[in-house]
Amino acid sequence: MTLEFRPVALVPAYQAAETVEPVVRGILLHLPRVLVVDDGSTDATAIRAAQARAQVLSLPENSGKGSAIRAGLPRLLASDATHVAFVDSDGQHDPRDLPTLLQAAREGHDFVIGSRMARPEETPTVRYRTNEIGSRILSRMTGHEVEDGQSGYRVISADLLRRLKLSARGYLIETEILLKAAPFVSTFRHVPVRAIYGGPSHYRPFVDTWVISWGAVYYKVFETD
Repeated sequence: MTLEFRPVALVPAYQAAETVEPVVRGILLHLPRVLVVDDGSTDATAIRAAQARAQVLSLPENSGKGSAIRAGLPRLLASDATHVAFVDSDGQHDPRDLPTLLQAAREGHDFVIGSRMARPEETPTVRYRTNEIGSRILSRMTGHEVEDGQSGYRVISADLLRRLKLSARGYLIETEILLKAAPFVSTFRHVPVRAIYGGPSHYRPFVDTWVISWGAVYYKVFETD
């Protein structure tokens, strides 16, 4: 069990001016530090994040969610943070669920995933089924039971993250982190979270699930064995 528990949050953001401010304010109710990585937005994302009291790292051009996460992680991992909470900026992750993830991490779990699969009625059928397929693939590849492999709502220990060499640019980053972390964790701990849909999202269920599935094969064959 971690004696000192110092979690921080990383929020990748793109064209999220309408949602990033309440997301940051919600996170700050539970954590002292939030880093928003503005992935080349052309709207007021960076301004709104700063107004909400987040630290902001602005990238010069849009390069994808993975690029934003990889840009922000070194800054957080160079600090005394013990854990990093990953929260999306589009409002689909409810900050009120964050204490549950944090508690699981505080109890000693290195990799905590906020799972939406316990509430299928809250998730559009297409998103639920594509996620289910992707999670089955990841379960086979990791040797762990992966319940919600496409969930970006996570709390991961800083020590574990420092062991990972990441390269993904887009949504594949979540899969890459799972695959590369798998040899170092005993289990992926899942905790139920609310699924919030209807707001702006850049995720394309069929196309991105296809890319993620084949990307998982690439990382498994060429970078994790």
